[in-house]
Amino acid sequence: MIEAEQTLGELAVAVPTAAKVFYRYGLDYCCGGKQSLAEACARGGLDPAEVLEAIRADQAAVGGDGGLRWLDRPLTELVQHILERYHAPLRPELGRLLALARRVERVHAGKPGCPVGLAAHLETVRAFVEEHLAKEEQVLFPLFLAGRGRQASMPVQVMLREHEEHGDALRRIRELTNDLRLPPEACATWRELYRSLGALAVELMEHIHLENNILFARALAG
Repeated sequence: MIEAEQTLGELAVAVPTAAKVFYRYGLDYCCGGKQSLAEACARGGLDPAEVLEAIRADQAAVGGDGGLRWLDRPLTELVQHILERYHAPLRPELGRLLALARRVERVHAGKPGCPVGLAAHLETVRAFVEEHLAKEEQVLFPLFLAGRGRQASMPVQVMLREHEEHGDALRRIRELTNDLRLPPEACATWRELYRSLGALAVELMEHIHLENNILFARALAG
């Protein structure tokens, strides 16, 4: 049973397909995962019953729980999954997006809708994300894998704060790109940039959710 009084984080853990539904409705289930669905919908002017029905429909479409459940998989396997599925491709993808943004701003400077300032923002985001990933890979994850998760409370708090900053960075991307809306004159590069930025947002939210609501909770509990 899924209910509107459950938190977004709880729902995303219980029903993996809920994450994509939350993204479609603009609900922050990673950094804002502690708020209930009812509270989040009230803030966003949404009908919680409609969101719940969308979650159930997506769950039924894929069958079962929608994919591999990480709550009961070995912690070493979960960490390896995060490293391979999210960390490894994120670094080169941020570099590619930065190159696309620079080209769009250079070629289309002065045109209505040109995302002025996007390249500079992505450059800052890339530096911050790379530093964040290094902290996890060199400090936090080794503690978890050594069975010392209960001693990692302070590093986890730092990562949680930085995850919130990642959420702020995604919101800034939306502001700079008019919510990823393409003008009629957008070229193929511009279109690819906005498509990829949308995909980045989904990937990053899934990544943060998996760490905040599953990995960190399990590791701290020992």
